[in-house]
Amino acid sequence: MVISAATAIFAGPAWVLAQDAAEDSVNPLLAWLPFILVGLALYFLAIRPQKRRAQQLRDFQSELAVGDEVRTAGGIIGIVSSLSDREAIVEVGGVKLKFARGAIAARAESDTE
Repeated sequence: MVISAATAIFAGPAWVLAQDAAEDSVNPLLAWLPFILVGLALYFLAIRPQKRRAQQLRDFQSELAVGDEVRTAGGIIGIVSSLSDREAIVEVGGVKLKFARGAIAARAESDTE
């Protein structure tokens, strides 16, 4: 019984290698089709929506104006009192805090990020 198991283990790969190449005439596109479908699903379900959210955030940050009520990435809510190219000064309870423009995550009344 041990000999027959060993024969099956070692004869199996030899049998596969001995097959005629004409029998394996599988279309290369069909062989790659599962990988292509998984890649497309990953793109449409993960990558594309993330790119859209990132673009919306960049658009929001570039359209900031003095007087907007904003929420920072750290959760601080305040009103923009001045802006520069890279920084925004946000007034929170009478205290002015300086933030990088990229740290402002959303409008304060917005529930989504």
